Amino acid sequence: MQITLSSEGLWDMLQSLTPDTKRWLGEKLIKASEEEERLAPYTIEELHARIERSRANIKAGRVHTMEEVRRMIESKHPWLCE
Repeated sequence: MQITLSSEGLWDMLQSLTPDTKRWLGEKLIKASEEEERLAPYTIEELHARIERSRANIKAGRVHTMEEVRRMIESKHPWLCE
């Protein structure tokens, strides 16, 4: 089923909601917006910066073996290693 509302119709419908429901909806909209921002693709500059940070970490010895990574994943998310 598809519903089409004008902006005015949507506004009227929102105004009829209880304060608690408006607050709940507002929180959901903010969370969805934050999630969209978090999932935004990296710019080329951001990718280059991440690569440079990784190279610096490797050069400084801030690395983990595959076994260490496996243990970290297994302890935090055991269902991934079943």
